[in-house]
Amino acid sequence: QVGANRVQAKHDVNNPHSGLVMKKCGMKYEGTLRSAAVNNQGVCDVSIYALLKSDR
Repeated sequence: QVGANRVQAKHDVNNPHSGLVMKKCGMKYEGTLRSAAVNNQGVCDVSIYALLKSDR
């Protein structure tokens, strides 16, 4: 156990299956950051998911 208050993850919006994995882990979608990352095709948007201690 780490005792973290917040765990956050992000994924390329062009890979929606990653978002499904995050949802299965109990994470909640918090929004999309535009042009926030780079993949092998260039700049891309990312979706942010998080799990808070209070979500348990």
